[in-house]
Amino acid sequence: MVTYPLLSWFLDRPEYYRLLNAVRLEGAWDQWVAFYLEGISTIADEAATTARELFLLVNKDRARVLEARNSSVTAARLLELLPRRPMVTIPAIVKLLKTTKPTAAKAVGVLERLGILEETAGRRRDRTYGYTSYLDLLRIGTEL
Repeated sequence: MVTYPLLSWFLDRPEYYRLLNAVRLEGAWDQWVAFYLEGISTIADEAATTARELFLLVNKDRARVLEARNSSVTAARLLELLPRRPMVTIPAIVKLLKTTKPTAAKAVGVLERLGILEETAGRRRDRTYGYTSYLDLLRIGTEL
């Protein structure tokens, strides 16, 4: 069975509409409710799996930052903020961490060297950095 990360996607299937039509025409609620509950269960299982994978990823990356040469407290603090804000810019980091631009840039450099952050805009100025491995986990199953 193909699974989807969102209940609405699970329900956007011919089987759902066939069962819903059977409710309308025949009052066949049992099959429709069973299908709906299967969808909720499937999505809940997938959400729990994704949450575990995200937790493991952040823990693994935290260990890498703490063990890295030339790492800093600012780099570690930045990593802790990335799950809530996986796309950042240097000015945003300056505000979030209440630090200077050179210190923020150094922290980004540490995380870039470790492959945790990646520059995503392809520009020389006004760069945007993404916690791509985290975002990739969130995207799994959402492709249309």
